[in-house]
Amino acid sequence: MIESILRDWVEWFGYFASLVVLISLTMTSIIKLRFINLIGCLLFATFAYFIDSWPTLAMNLGIAAINLYFLYGIYSTKEQFKIVSTNIDSEFLWHFIRHNEQQIMMQSSIQQLCQANQVFYLLRDNNIAGLLIGTVKKDGCFDIYLDYVLPRYRDYKLGAYYFKTHRHFLKEKGVKSLNVTVLDPVHQDYLIKMGFTVDPANNAHFQKVL
Repeated sequence: MIESILRDWVEWFGYFASLVVLISLTMTSIIKLRFINLIGCLLFATFAYFIDSWPTLAMNLGIAAINLYFLYGIYSTKEQFKIVSTNIDSEFLWHFIRHNEQQIMMQSSIQQLCQANQVFYLLRDNNIAGLLIGTVKKDGCFDIYLDYVLPRYRDYKLGAYYFKTHRHFLKEKGVKSLNVTVLDPVHQDYLIKMGFTVDPANNAHFQKVL
């Protein structure tokens, strides 16, 4: 009886480990993919130990080591960040927007974007990683219409760099404070992590003074 329960438990543990590995392959962020795959490989290595499958154990430990190697490389490499102004009628800008339109339209509309007077490309290692679009008022208040980052760069590094540790990039563009209205709970959590505060009068409105 006990042996039967243990066999069933081990079998379900193997299914769970396989599921974690499968979920990791659905991640658009390379960091999430590596991290979740690392956990899945360690779980699968444990499963292989339970069933005395030493080749499977060795293979998954090897894959886990590879994930650790690349994660270390990602976090130890010093990246270059820069913010570059562009024009709202830039042909390349609208190519970028159309290419990512489905996700961008979850934050803003074409009509609202067209009303913006300030557009920033967010660069990471000289690659366009995101967009910051809105209207900068005379008092330096930046009403953000779009704060979009490509899925593979969604590891909080861009936001932390521009909104927290290197705010002078935006200050040099005449920005003194930031305002944004967001309904998406995930984006709201992101803004809080970046130091934005919630407007007591409107839980969807966030503010940050640079």
